Amino acid sequence: MPVELRRQLAEVYHLPLKELLPAAWRLRLKNFPPVLGLATPGSKHYDSGDHRNHRRLFVTISITGQGCRLQCEHCRGELLKSMYPATTPAALLELGRQLKDGGCRGVLVSGGADLGGRVPLLPYLEALAGLKGLGLKVIVHTGLADPATARGLKNAGVDQVLLDIIGDRETARRVYHLEMEPTDYGAALENLLSAGLKVVPHIVAGLNFGRLAGELEALYQVLSRDCRDLVLVVLTPLPGTPMAGITPPPPAAVGRLLATARLAGPRLNILLGCARPAGRHRLWTELYALRAGVNGMAYPHEATVARARRLGLKPFFSDLCCSLL
Repeated sequence: MPVELRRQLAEVYHLPLKELLPAAWRLRLKNFPPVLGLATPGSKHYDSGDHRNHRRLFVTISITGQGCRLQCEHCRGELLKSMYPATTPAALLELGRQLKDGGCRGVLVSGGADLGGRVPLLPYLEALAGLKGLGLKVIVHTGLADPATARGLKNAGVDQVLLDIIGDRETARRVYHLEMEPTDYGAALENLLSAGLKVVPHIVAGLNFGRLAGELEALYQVLSRDCRDLVLVVLTPLPGTPMAGITPPPPAAVGRLLATARLAGPRLNILLGCARPAGRHRLWTELYALRAGVNGMAYPHEATVARARRLGLKPFFSDLCCSLL
């Protein structure tokens, strides 16, 4: 079966795009209702005319503040700067109370990783349970979770966990500074699933300095397990990082990955996540994603929403994380 699935992925991926996209679209229409989820969580302002988001309905929290020991090449802690800091369990619970009182409905708890690629969540398990006790939706970004962390998150009652899947050893070493194999990411995914958690794997297209390397293997790690959801994001060059000047993979390449995921995972809930380049790249990526049969996306361009309607889809907006669509 492993060889068979890998062969299937490779064969589908290399189909001509003019065949791949229509096949993916037909499968989407066959297996899903004609609706398109559109996520606009509060980490970014969104106002398209169709919808304006509420900035405090869903927020992202870092339990390490701006600190990250790994200092990955694509981020260097830059992504942590926009998050609410809560660097002790007591601070996390108090922040949760304040956010709830301000109308917040959900949080993503994240943070910088330790030298093993893990977000240091173990001291925060009781506080996470406390956030759930406040009535908040709680999503957790784990990194390479071990079984003890997975069990603790299950006992805390978190709604979802998010895990980046790296399908290339060189990418893990060069970008994340980790001597890890794709099977290590598969094992972390297995730890979380075995604990009974709802896991939403993420794949970053072009993570290896804009080059596609291992994305199909990452997709294999997801599809060879009982995952119902997948989020694909696109490398976004960030100022202040070694990748600030790199060229991300083109929209057509992203569309090819999404269409491959749809054909190999006919009933997989596939989402285009919030991280992707801006400008024309963003628009064309979204248009390819539509044709590739995604179920939803974050922060859509107004032209994408109009195209979705012309294709017969009924868009609906949510100010929560796209993984909850």
